[in-house]
Amino acid sequence: MNKFVLAFPVPVEQKEAFKITEHVQVAPDANTLMIPGCTVSFSVARTEPMAKLSDVFREHVDLSEDDAKKIDSHRSLFFLIGTLKNADDLRMVNSAILKMFDAGATGVYMQHSGTAWIADAFREEIGDDSLPMDPWINFVESEDVLYTLGLEVFGLPDLCISRKAGSDDELRDILGVVADTLFVDGLSSKSGTEVDAGDFGKYTLRAEMSSPFAKDSPEYNKNGIMRLAKN
Repeated sequence: MNKFVLAFPVPVEQKEAFKITEHVQVAPDANTLMIPGCTVSFSVARTEPMAKLSDVFREHVDLSEDDAKKIDSHRSLFFLIGTLKNADDLRMVNSAILKMFDAGATGVYMQHSGTAWIADAFREEIGDDSLPMDPWINFVESEDVLYTLGLEVFGLPDLCISRKAGSDDELRDILGVVADTLFVDGLSSKSGTEVDAGDFGKYTLRAEMSSPFAKDSPEYNKNGIMRLAKN
């Protein structure tokens, strides 16, 4: 499984301990971490603050001036690195992200997909936890096709669908539901698999012969790309 890398702007300097809970503090030289309530073990890294970090977040999320100031006032970046084996791991990591926000992190940048979230937006996105993958997935548009970005970290191929099949908002929902169904329900992601997308109907996965990304591109998924064909 590919590792995920989550970057959090935090209000303490790189050389200072970061207090996650009342009883858990991360020393400046720590390289591993267990967050209470989460069974996933993380590797940890710390770096100096990044100038104009809000510009990176603005590429992916609407920021108020107040939110931008909070992001840009961070004093260091705190990284959690790990792997996801199943849906239970995913939910545990989502809960760990919430604890990072409670501890003072002002947002999270997910390097595997290039998604970025401020705390309130992340909480809203995971909502009732029915679609725990939603905040982890990004989307890339071509003229005719909408692609997911970031599914390799789940051991899955990325997905795509014709943009003629609906509005982009609707197609994002369809791709998200299918991705969640594959990972959470443990369905095969091989060509020919039928996936029930609930109210959106049933789709069959068909292997794409080419990728829009070069093999040396960070967006390239070695597991390939599957197109959703409506049944």
